[in-house]
Amino acid sequence: MPIYKLKLLDRHEVARDTLVLQFEKPEGFTFIPGQYGGFTLINPSETDPKGITRRFSLLSTPEDNVIAIATRFQQSAFKRELKALPLQNEIKFAGPTGNFILHTDLTIPAVFIAGGIGISPFYSMIKHAAHMRSLQKITLFYGNQQTSDSAFLSELMALPSQYSAFQCVATLAKPETNWSGETGFISEEMIRKYISDIHEPIYYICGSPVMVTTLQEILVEMGIDEEKIKVEDFPGY
Repeated sequence: MPIYKLKLLDRHEVARDTLVLQFEKPEGFTFIPGQYGGFTLINPSETDPKGITRRFSLLSTPEDNVIAIATRFQQSAFKRELKALPLQNEIKFAGPTGNFILHTDLTIPAVFIAGGIGISPFYSMIKHAAHMRSLQKITLFYGNQQTSDSAFLSELMALPSQYSAFQCVATLAKPETNWSGETGFISEEMIRKYISDIHEPIYYICGSPVMVTTLQEILVEMGIDEEKIKVEDFPGY
């Protein structure tokens, strides 16, 4: 697996406690949307038992001129160091790797199920599909607590006007009074409401381990073939 040193170019907030970090893209670097890499701190001022490396899905698309990731900031030494890393400083990157990628048969629809920052690989896949003017039907179920927690929500909700094969179903567990979308957790009832033939798509789930396990069990109980369920979870995210 290739190892690079990447310069941090930019860092900005996209939701509550959620930042996007953009790094310099090495010449000739390429990847498949949905893949991830290992990010390792260089000479950090503090560490903890979890170590100095974390894996992040790539938020950027292959056509972007930067490598981008999104992360929720928690009270860990790694996250504190990453949040404080000065611009133009470097971090080690190993990758890309991973098989959580969109199937290539464009006649088979895809259903993406994302919880919180689990939106990252799907964001890359969706933006790339839109860029390529794909005709593949993609439905995204995106669950969060509130709109302030929902990274890229406005952009994703507006995207169907440009990418007609894409549908975004956003749901909030603790919605604000002016929220007009779905409410509660992603459920069998919600999936059946928006997917006319539940046995046609391939399903992809990304989020916390608990969320991934729960949705995987729901799909199996719905009679979805386990070979048509792809999962990615990030413990300790």
